[in-house]
Amino acid sequence: MAAYVLRRVLLAVSVVAAVSLVGFVGFGLSLDPSFPLAFKPRDRAVVQAYYHLKDPILSRYARWFWTFVHHGFGRTASTDVGGAPLRLQSLGDPIGPQLLHAAWVSLALVGLALVFVVIGTAAVGVFAAQPRRLHADVGVRALAYLGTAVPTFLLGDLLLRAIAPHVVANFVPGRGYVITSTNGWFLIGAPTGGALDWIRHLFLPSATLALGLVGVYSRYLRSAMAVELARPYVTVARAKGLPERHVLIRHALRNSLIPVTALLTLDLGAVVGASLAADGVFHAGGLASVFLGALGHADPFELTAIVVVSAAVVCSLTFGGDVLVGLLDPRIVSS
Repeated sequence: MAAYVLRRVLLAVSVVAAVSLVGFVGFGLSLDPSFPLAFKPRDRAVVQAYYHLKDPILSRYARWFWTFVHHGFGRTASTDVGGAPLRLQSLGDPIGPQLLHAAWVSLALVGLALVFVVIGTAAVGVFAAQPRRLHADVGVRALAYLGTAVPTFLLGDLLLRAIAPHVVANFVPGRGYVITSTNGWFLIGAPTGGALDWIRHLFLPSATLALGLVGVYSRYLRSAMAVELARPYVTVARAKGLPERHVLIRHALRNSLIPVTALLTLDLGAVVGASLAADGVFHAGGLASVFLGALGHADPFELTAIVVVSAAVVCSLTFGGDVLVGLLDPRIVSS
């Protein structure tokens, strides 16, 4: 098990490093944070010289990576030029604290959604796999298909209007209009309090993200359950007089979860991507909110940091999924 975990850790680190290179090169070649100074060439030249925006892109990446190793993500790009001689008057805001808080919000959102996905998939899959409930199975599958077909942002907007209609838009300097709500049990906006406050803020975006995923993975689980229920060990378990719920849950469901968990592990990147849509709709204060702000300032340094943290979140979730698959099926660990 230790060697299996070590291989997965090394793979995750390699992926994050590769993503940092691709992200920095892509943003560095496409974006110029000095664009607000387009009509002030002298001021713009100061910004470009300070951030080495005219240097070769690989040289800039090497400098960024060295800074990241020693000082973290650094600061956002600044265009505050003045004085005599001309120089940067401020060095921007620290990227790390805001980004790490946003990463925790997104990670909590995805984690809570995955809890809903596991519970919902198991319930729908087990219910639909029983052959004596044909009509109910058709209805559940139709709802599952509907949840899969509706985009995450549209589903979130419908939930926002139906469950939490009492929202207030307040203007926050530097962030624009932020939607908040204090009416009812569900809260809209970024979590600021304890565990209960986080759950109240993240419940709706997590449920939005989970509804579509349950529709996808309940079909996989239903198919896997149908195969497992036809195997000889299930017949033997029933012949021994085990209750049907024990046969379904302790035997067929556990073995059916192995391929479904493996598939979910492979799709975690898409799950995190879909969580950005839910985060954007409900203004949960996750990576989507920080990404939109950095994109508006054309800041390649902050955008690269967001991509790196997003990759770290995906790799962390994938690592957890790999470990879970290894626990469910020890043969994978020894292979």
